[in-house]
Amino acid sequence: MPLAAFRFPTRVAPDCVFMDPSQVLQFHKMRVHDVTPVTPAIATGCELKQQIQKATYPGVILKEYIRLSEKYYSTEPQAVDFLECAEAARRKINFWVNTQTKGKIPNLLPEGSVDPETRMVLVNAVYFKGKWKTPFEKKLNGLYPFHVNSTQHKPVRMMYLHEKLNIGYIEDLKTQILELPYAGDVSMFLLLPDGIANVSTGLESLESEITYDKLDKWLSKDTMAEDDVEVYIPQFKLEEHYELKSILRSMGMKDAFSKGQANFSGMSEGNDLFLSEVFHQATVDVNEEGTEASAGTGAIMSGRTGHGGPQFVADHPFLFLIMHKITRSILFFGRFASP
Repeated sequence: MPLAAFRFPTRVAPDCVFMDPSQVLQFHKMRVHDVTPVTPAIATGCELKQQIQKATYPGVILKEYIRLSEKYYSTEPQAVDFLECAEAARRKINFWVNTQTKGKIPNLLPEGSVDPETRMVLVNAVYFKGKWKTPFEKKLNGLYPFHVNSTQHKPVRMMYLHEKLNIGYIEDLKTQILELPYAGDVSMFLLLPDGIANVSTGLESLESEITYDKLDKWLSKDTMAEDDVEVYIPQFKLEEHYELKSILRSMGMKDAFSKGQANFSGMSEGNDLFLSEVFHQATVDVNEEGTEASAGTGAIMSGRTGHGGPQFVADHPFLFLIMHKITRSILFFGRFASP
């Protein structure tokens, strides 16, 4: 939402064209969610103050900003009282995030992250859990070695699937690409280097080459084609929490965090707002529903199999992304380097 609040320069070169920021940054509204009420029906103290503020904030927050927030993000600004009720405001924000993520992210804003000096907090929490279009087979038992680097490995539970899937190969990067579709219009794509040549993860050269345009080409029909594939990938769950203020500042977004320099006149006529913190938390859970495994050891051999198709054996570090295929929106992008 802060994007809609920024004022961009009004004087530009003659050949420049103003574009909708949501289109430039590949923002797409795929589904509208109802905003869950977080204030009790009978409120006292801080909760009552926040109700009063919400009823009156249209006089402070520009109506155009509210309209853009509703149009592109299916939500609107929520007023809280950081000055006198900072802790209550933090709990209110966390309650909303926890509700939207079905209890998976209960404490996005840690204690002490907001205080009476806080003017604005941008929070973004995403939880994704999709059902595979073709469920993994309940075939593998025991633990299998996952090679963290060329000298170390750790035990991991693996999943197995034998199915016709889109698979491709990036020759110059010696990397396999596999598409694992979820039910609906979402797929997971895995990028797996051929192997690990040294004590690194083997992902460094691949990561250094990634751009949006290259990804778009790699994930297209020009690179991928359907084949009869045997798939071995580990079960994994990743939970990451990021404080993005320093990262965004290092990327050049400094003024937004500076009092007197930030220009949020697109949000408020007073233009005395600036960002104080930006937090992001993501949870990705990749598993085989109903899997039961006992202790043991095992090994997986890679190569061509008896059925003539390729194998995709993710027993060493790989990258993954989850994409909404219709809009080509990347919902998650991550790396799995160690169980």
